[in-house]
Amino acid sequence: MDAEQEDDNWMPLESNPQVMNEQAIKLGINLELAQFHDLLGFEDWAFEMIPQPIYGVLFNFPLKENTKQFVEQEAAQIQEKGQHVSPNLFYMKQFAMNACGTIAIVHVALNADNAIIQEGSYLADFKKKAQGKTPQEIGQALKQAKEVKQVHKEAVQQGESACCDDVDRHFIAFVLKDGDIYELDGCKQFPINHGKSTPETFLADVSKVIQKFFERDPNEVSFSTVVLAKAVQE
Repeated sequence: MDAEQEDDNWMPLESNPQVMNEQAIKLGINLELAQFHDLLGFEDWAFEMIPQPIYGVLFNFPLKENTKQFVEQEAAQIQEKGQHVSPNLFYMKQFAMNACGTIAIVHVALNADNAIIQEGSYLADFKKKAQGKTPQEIGQALKQAKEVKQVHKEAVQQGESACCDDVDRHFIAFVLKDGDIYELDGCKQFPINHGKSTPETFLADVSKVIQKFFERDPNEVSFSTVVLAKAVQE
């Protein structure tokens, strides 16, 4: 890997709520109001373990050939039929290799209640500067943000998994905005509208979308789901 490639490779983030919470503090999420929690299953008992309100969901999954084929088919179908996208949705493209974990965190945080973002923090400033910019411009701005890359690097070093360059996993985010569930993936052409939901049913409704990932790859078990939701004070 040459110097330019190394600079563009942020290295993979681990799907670990404890590490993500440390990262969230540095980016500007108020952990007294919101924290990342592991979703341990897709049944009612698991949903009930996550405190309300829920601000968003991060999903980590393996990238395979059938995944790429589905993405192409999905994009073609949306381009043909169209879809509604809320003008209030925050969405950015991904340009740095392996930055998907941090981008998913930013997607969830900046589509959530403004109250969970600390005033004067990086995220608060980034959201202001992103207003009126395209997803491409926002993505390039994040790629060039040395502060965010350093926070990402520190989170990678905190992780328990061995780090490698040949990464075949990916993070995406799910948020509820103006009554619709959106899948936010900086590597896709656009956000994906997955239909109506409510704050009360959001987690269960997102889980139905995630189940479709399982169905497309029934022999795979290495999926993980983390939820940004109300903080639990110990």
